[in-house]
Amino acid sequence: MLKRVLKVLGVFVVLVIISVMLLINSVNTETNKRAIQDAVLTATGYELTIAGDIDVNFFPSIGLTLNDVRLRNPAAPQELASTTAAILTVDMRALFSGNLLVQELSTNDFHINYFIDAEGQSIWDIDHELETSSAVGSVITDATTTSLEFSDNELNNDIATVSFERIQISNASIDIQDISQGTRYNINNLNLDSRDTNIEGRPFVINLTFDFLNYDAAVGETLPTAMGLQSNVVADINQGNISLSDINLSLTPMLLQGNFALSDLNNTMTYQGKMASNSFDVIGLLQTLGLVEESEEFTGAIVGSSNSPPLINFGFSFSGNQEQMSIPDFTASLGSTEVEADATVRFATNFSPTNISYDLKTNLLDLTPFLSNDDAESDQDGEKAEDIQLIANEPPAQPSKIELPLELLNTINLLGSVSVESITANEFDFTDINMFTNIENGVLDIEIQPISAFDGTIEGAIRLDGLGRLSTQFVASELGITDLAPSISRFESITGKLGALVDLQAQGSTTNDLMDSLSGSTSFIVYESNVNIGLIKQVFTAIAALSPREFSVDQWPDVIQYNELNGYIGFENGISEGQQVNLRMDNIDISGTGGIDIDAATFDYELTFTVLGGEHSQTIPIDTLYHHVPWPVRCNAAFSDAITQYCRPDFEAVREVFSQLGRNAFREYLEDTLTDRLSEDLQEAGRGILRRIFN
Repeated sequence: MLKRVLKVLGVFVVLVIISVMLLINSVNTETNKRAIQDAVLTATGYELTIAGDIDVNFFPSIGLTLNDVRLRNPAAPQELASTTAAILTVDMRALFSGNLLVQELSTNDFHINYFIDAEGQSIWDIDHELETSSAVGSVITDATTTSLEFSDNELNNDIATVSFERIQISNASIDIQDISQGTRYNINNLNLDSRDTNIEGRPFVINLTFDFLNYDAAVGETLPTAMGLQSNVVADINQGNISLSDINLSLTPMLLQGNFALSDLNNTMTYQGKMASNSFDVIGLLQTLGLVEESEEFTGAIVGSSNSPPLINFGFSFSGNQEQMSIPDFTASLGSTEVEADATVRFATNFSPTNISYDLKTNLLDLTPFLSNDDAESDQDGEKAEDIQLIANEPPAQPSKIELPLELLNTINLLGSVSVESITANEFDFTDINMFTNIENGVLDIEIQPISAFDGTIEGAIRLDGLGRLSTQFVASELGITDLAPSISRFESITGKLGALVDLQAQGSTTNDLMDSLSGSTSFIVYESNVNIGLIKQVFTAIAALSPREFSVDQWPDVIQYNELNGYIGFENGISEGQQVNLRMDNIDISGTGGIDIDAATFDYELTFTVLGGEHSQTIPIDTLYHHVPWPVRCNAAFSDAITQYCRPDFEAVREVFSQLGRNAFREYLEDTLTDRLSEDLQEAGRGILRRIFN
């Protein structure tokens, strides 16, 4: 993009030089139009159209106004650039002394289009690109040969210096669209004002303001973001040095200040700089960027409520050349949080991809001020405590489909680490966070060392390769379920220590693809458990209502301490269906299949509830007649429903179970009677008759 902008500026330089020489010779505007258009085409390969008039002034300075100017690429249908008027005023005496002093260069409604099609081709690409700097000389020679009769003594063709007393661009705009990447940006209301602009090493000031807009496919056009840049500039092109000092880059409420210097542009370019921000409200910046909406919650925080997010400030220095860039010291402060980081980037070559290394360290990171506190507010009167035990939290809404950066994995190597002493988010505390990342040969590996959380530890590893194959392994040890309960209210009826092993795989190019292809398993065990079995009692109470004989669950306790509580969830081709689930609580076994509809926030499982006998601990007392009998149960509800609505027996299937139990009991009675009353010779014949009757 920078190359294209410089090319546009090069076109203006060509216009300046050619127009001045043509003006000295003639004021025939039609001739000048053709000459200027031919010169631009020869120098750049682009077609210039001057649809309006050319206004010429000779007193007190040479002045030229081009009206309705358009630039296009012969190979592309869209215009490259256009302006309603371009004004040029040149100092005559300076011109004849060998210097080009432009007293004023200004444009109105200047617009640039930068489009890239689906194949990655830009509308600025031409078949035979010529370097503007080398072509200008030949254009000047041709123009002076055909239009001017000055000798070398009359006019010095070697322009020694080029200076601008004033450059003014008003209401300019740039439209940037890359169809191949699905991105679109727009810069509107761009205004540039610069005085005594030169490339001979004399300092001058630039003032630039513009509005930046981002087009998001999901939400459409974002609100314009006002930005501004002011800086002192020293440009010595002959020495190849450019420096910007007293930089002020404003993006409300952030102000970025610092300096930047380019050296030895003509040979081995190097650069260095240092930037620092003011202390600003990060929520306000996110609102300016349109990433979050203004709300009463955030507005209250900004004016200084008790939950006000702390102000943030940061600073960093950088240096580099054509081969690499380094950021040796990045620091940031967010309230009591202190962040330190460093990074090095080695740019890609013909033999190696881009290599990035980094390290980031911080102490306490408190996210509480940035999180909603709705739960606490809803509990303040204590009136909903019972409801909270019955209502399960609705899972987070499914995010929009997100493309995975698979192409990026194949273009960079990455090595880095993140170390955080502790993270606080409302009532959650995580400590000793250490994470290592590595990208090599198109494979991303993330290693998470043991993190202290919920009175236990969590550790794991994630791998993603360039083909979109994802694998994850996580181990959780002795997590306090009570500590998890505030965010997972369905666990409020369970206490104990949770251990879990997660081993999952998936493949795809988007997050939706990964969810649809998820396979693997999650197993868990709970130690020292106390479980509220209200839902289980509810299911068996409904079953008992259909029993032809006494089948009461009233004697079952509401809360039970189990010796054995473990479970398993198996996935194959996603989570929407085909899940294999099992939960064992001493002599209670719950097994079945089903799935979760993330979009609808619902679940649907066909399960069997079984009371085991024999060697299993008889924690749930029940008549031996009902041992090892699988009772069909349907669990089909929304996550937001009351837990009492989660599961219910399949009554038709339950009636069939009771009928089968009755037949089996009657058969056993007859077999016992035959054994007691018939001789051994007749017993087998009698059993055969019974089998034919009951089967």
